[in-house]
Amino acid sequence: MKRLFFSVDVHGSTGLWRKWLSVPSFHKTDVLMLLGDLTGKMIVPLIRQPDGTYILRYWRREFHLKTEEEIREAEERLENSGLYPMRMDPEMVEHLKENPSEVEKLIKENILERIRKWMDLILEKVDLKKTEVYVMPGNDDIEEVDDIIKSYEDRGIKWPLGNVVEIEGHEMISCEYVNPTPWNTPRELPEPELKKHLKSLIEKLSNPSNSIFNFHCPPYNTKLDLAPQLDKKLKPVTVGGQVKFVHVGSKAVRELELEYQPVLGLHGHIHESGALDKLGKTMIINPGSEYEAGVLRGYIIEIDKEGVKNYYRVEG
Repeated sequence: MKRLFFSVDVHGSTGLWRKWLSVPSFHKTDVLMLLGDLTGKMIVPLIRQPDGTYILRYWRREFHLKTEEEIREAEERLENSGLYPMRMDPEMVEHLKENPSEVEKLIKENILERIRKWMDLILEKVDLKKTEVYVMPGNDDIEEVDDIIKSYEDRGIKWPLGNVVEIEGHEMISCEYVNPTPWNTPRELPEPELKKHLKSLIEKLSNPSNSIFNFHCPPYNTKLDLAPQLDKKLKPVTVGGQVKFVHVGSKAVRELELEYQPVLGLHGHIHESGALDKLGKTMIINPGSEYEAGVLRGYIIEIDKEGVKNYYRVEG
């Protein structure tokens, strides 16, 4: 019997990453998994003033940061919300407004720096002789993070993409791609291409019905894939004052999970749909995400060679 902790969608929050690293000691788990959407998306400037203080405009407020302690506290709060704080002069802020390509370059640099920091934290905080650790990107993550994560394989951190890995007698295959979204994220595939890719992974399995499908995209028309319907301006549609929700998951993932009936489906991607559901005999899970609020969500799954024995939703 092994105890797994499965979480997703931390989106750059170092606070959540540190909470995730504490799980093995707190919950006595054997396997620690963070499988998709690791990185954030936005730089927030702390603007240097002539007197050496800084101004931060965020959270619909303006903050005047007068001491190094106040500055560091603001930077930590931003980082824990999944953002990338940067100290800069007003001239640099105006320059970046006129040069979006340089903003993208800075975001990429910050993303890669934080991923390296996070991978080092795994080595510092987790006993890899006692705990198996799996880390992989999701659809929101740029491809450059892959090489950084893979560079830690020789130090004991496991990279599941492209590999068939075994967990307590069950082979696991993994996919970071999702069906198309309105956001045009880095890793999306049309449904026919996604299905072809997933089938190529399934063909590597000796017994798909005894396997784990770790697909970042949840299956269509389940409790795991409900998200707000968006209008042409990408704003949520409301009906009678209530946000209207629609199914946005992958039909290819649904078809293949119903066809092959794996022991377990591990999913994420849709933050609002943290849930557990079933497709035929297959238990499917999406922990959901509240990274902006600093809440780590996940599932503890107890599994043996026969299949899933127990499961617990945890958050904190």
